[in-house]
Amino acid sequence: MKQPPGSRVTTALLAVAILLLPLFPQGIAAAARPEIHSGYYSRDGNDDLAAKTTGYSIYIKFYPDQWVIMLYVPYPYSLSVDAAALHKVFRNVKREARSKSYIRGSFGVLKEEATAHIETYKMLDDDTAMFECDGMAPCRAKFSGDTMEMIKAGMINNHIIGFTRVDD
Repeated sequence: MKQPPGSRVTTALLAVAILLLPLFPQGIAAAARPEIHSGYYSRDGNDDLAAKTTGYSIYIKFYPDQWVIMLYVPYPYSLSVDAAALHKVFRNVKREARSKSYIRGSFGVLKEEATAHIETYKMLDDDTAMFECDGMAPCRAKFSGDTMEMIKAGMINNHIIGFTRVDD
């Protein structure tokens, strides 16, 4: 049977569209992925009950080269540390760190010593990073816009800790 003119072109275009269609949702998801490397994340309640209970405020910075720094600044001293100082601390710790480690010091910025925990992380498919944060099990950090939920394994339930991004 003879095909009408242009039907081969239409068939070819339809075939190409069918082959390329599965690629678009992944491209859209990748474009919608939150930017996690600008700024750092500050634990919700750093200036409140969470910091009073633990004795420190927690700040976390993720780097494109798969490094993460968790900074523990003593409370109530952390109340007097501003964002610019914390950005400098993260830069200095990153410059100083050569491997996974804990480093304690003022990092050339702080008036009191803080602890920096340096680890590597792995990005999972669903906007979640996985990294070591304590001895029980790896932590997962789930990103959404300017917030992050850190999920730590517990004996009975997971502990979910909220964080908010502070931009550069």
